Amino acid sequence: MADQAQGSVRSLQGLTAILAALCLALFAWIYAGFVTAFRNAAGQQMLDARIGGYEQGDVIAMVRYLKDHPDPAVILHSMYLGPELVFPLVLAGLLFCLMRLIGPGGFFFGRPIPPGATTVIFCLPVFYGVVDYAENIAGLMLYPPAMPSDSTVTLLSSVLPIIVRLKFLTLVVTVILLARFAIFRYLSPDGSRPS
Repeated sequence: MADQAQGSVRSLQGLTAILAALCLALFAWIYAGFVTAFRNAAGQQMLDARIGGYEQGDVIAMVRYLKDHPDPAVILHSMYLGPELVFPLVLAGLLFCLMRLIGPGGFFFGRPIPPGATTVIFCLPVFYGVVDYAENIAGLMLYPPAMPSDSTVTLLSSVLPIIVRLKFLTLVVTVILLARFAIFRYLSPDGSRPS
């Protein structure tokens, strides 16, 4: 029984390593192949690369800019239909596998984490993936070569900043929880170390 559990952990570690390597490769492809190319072609940063987020006015300005500048629009569209088709799934899978390896444990406010909270914690990487895909779909519907109506531009330009904030919030909370659980395991009295 112990051998089977150890084999399962090793399989999960291998999958995690593969997903981590894929995430790095996809991130490098996105940055080197698209973010840099967009910046060189447009003379400005694409909205997806703004870590601090953006507002509705920024989205509307980008839609107007891309309508008049086809080269940056093609770069952005290619990114959405290229590595951004896979990256959210791979990153969500990596976060989920890390969560499984580290294992939610410990205490919140002096009490053990209840099973319902553990379920919610495991749903965070899945929610991140869904929100990231929602951002990509909104971008495909909004930016050229799409020809959205004025009402669609208004709706998507108001929703897109909220989606991006949810995406980054979910990612940051997941990473903080992973760090917390890893530290808790490392400092636990039974001496178990993170895998």
